[in-house]
Amino acid sequence: MRGRQRPTVTDLLHRADLHERDGMVFKAADVWKHVLKLEPKRTEVHERLASLYERMDLRPEAREHLESVAEHYVVLCDVDGLVRTMERLQVLHTRNQAR
Repeated sequence: MRGRQRPTVTDLLHRADLHERDGMVFKAADVWKHVLKLEPKRTEVHERLASLYERMDLRPEAREHLESVAEHYVVLCDVDGLVRTMERLQVLHTRNQAR
């Protein structure tokens, strides 16, 4: 890639935010997934993807990312974050039961 720099993670996050804001949710999801390939422990990206997938009614994908977030909060001993995440997982589970 002569003459062109690779985008930084910060650039990618900004690009994903713009895509989401502009309603291009699939592009936003693709960019966030790319960020997670580069930095898989980015909890805020897992949370953003989970929220996006929830809005798109893609519950299994949302659950996968929320479980990653929950693991992160366990490691940090962040009880409040863990409880919030577990509540979101419970809501997803309840919605699946209602189907």
